[in-house]
Amino acid sequence: MEMNFIGSIRQTVKFAQMKDKAESQSTPRYPGTYDNDPMNITTRTDWKKIVPVSDKVKQDLINVARESMEKTGGMGDENSPFLKIKQQYLKSLPATERLSAAYTLDQIFTNEAQRLVDFVKAKDPKWTHGQPVKSEILAEAYKSPGVDIKA
Repeated sequence: MEMNFIGSIRQTVKFAQMKDKAESQSTPRYPGTYDNDPMNITTRTDWKKIVPVSDKVKQDLINVARESMEKTGGMGDENSPFLKIKQQYLKSLPATERLSAAYTLDQIFTNEAQRLVDFVKAKDPKWTHGQPVKSEILAEAYKSPGVDIKA
C-alpha cells in the first residue's frame, strides 16, 4: 500500500512539473520596458568600442586623473569630478551613441590613471594608492608622453 502511495505522489509531482514547463513554453513573451532602449546592454556587445569624443572632454578627463593623483594619491570616490564630466558629456549625445562614448571616456580616464600609477611606482617602488606622491615625480610624469587621446 505504501508503494502505491509514494508512486502516486511521484507521478503527481512529475505531472505538475510537466504542466508548468508546458505553460512556460506556450506563454508568449511580452517585451519588457527596456527591450528597445538603446542603453540596454543585456543582449548586446557592439557598444564596447572606442569612438571619437570631444578634445575638451578628453583633456578634462586627463586633468581629473592627474588631480586625483595629486590630491588623493590616485584614490577616487563617488564625488569625483570624473563622474560629473562623464555624465554631462553623455547627456549631450543622442541615446544611441552614449554607450560607446561612455566606454571611450572610461578608457581615456583609466589609461591616464594607470600610466600615472605605473610611472610613480617606477620612481618610488614603495608607493601605494592613497599615499601622497612627491611633486617632482608628478612633474616628471606630466612631462613624459601621456595617453594618446586622438580616439
